[in-house]
Amino acid sequence: MKRTLWLMMAMGVTVLGMLLGLQSRLIFYPERLPADFDFELQPGAEERIIETADGQRISALHYRAPAPSGVVLYFHGNAGSLRSWKAVAADIVPLGYDVFIVDYRGFGKSSGRITEAGLYEDGRAAYGALLALGYAGEDVILYGRSIGSGVATQLATEVSARALVLESPFTRLLDVAREQMPWALPQLTLRFHFNNAEKLAGVELPVLLLHGSRDELIGPHHSRALAGVLEERANLVIVEGGGHNDLPEFERYGQALHAFLSGLSAAKRSGASPL
Repeated sequence: MKRTLWLMMAMGVTVLGMLLGLQSRLIFYPERLPADFDFELQPGAEERIIETADGQRISALHYRAPAPSGVVLYFHGNAGSLRSWKAVAADIVPLGYDVFIVDYRGFGKSSGRITEAGLYEDGRAAYGALLALGYAGEDVILYGRSIGSGVATQLATEVSARALVLESPFTRLLDVAREQMPWALPQLTLRFHFNNAEKLAGVELPVLLLHGSRDELIGPHHSRALAGVLEERANLVIVEGGGHNDLPEFERYGQALHAFLSGLSAAKRSGASPL
């Protein structure tokens, strides 16, 4: 009996150790790209490499709009690379904003190993690169999709920006893990936190929350909870029928993003507060 108990305990410790060690592989699915990969960019778009404070080289794509009202600093989801994520620029540039998209460390051509602290450093480096290119803080719209909502939200607590857009965000990663993988005992093993709800309480920016009503990975109740934290600063849009990966295919998504960005542009021209 004692031997069986010890074996069960040893197996439990082994499983917990594996979950701790393999955690980033369960959360992130990066696509790696060779250094000479050609993004086949259209005229007006540029590929950039930016340096982080901890010595990593981060790959980025910079798209320009005619007479832009500002720039959208876009943080993508947990999978893929700029090879596919560059497509988001087509949804934003026509709305009159430049777009700056980065591949986190360990994604695409970017160097480094994925950690939560490292992703925050990548966000800071991207923002610093925009300032070096001549943008002012009030020109920057922070945009985070899914896991990118954690990076965008953290940055919103640290820097000057015009507004924050969160697409398919979560309250905190632990809540998602409890909903999707309770068997993994995330309260004991999770090393990635991305506590958006706590951080948004201190963010004074106007925030657009976009979420699909049929999101199977991060339910819309997460955005509703975040809207409750933000109160009057929140613009909550639930896209009926939208899932986790298809919001741009819905007309309501485009309408909401256009209305929000247009409102920011009008407020900037008039000198009024975006709030």
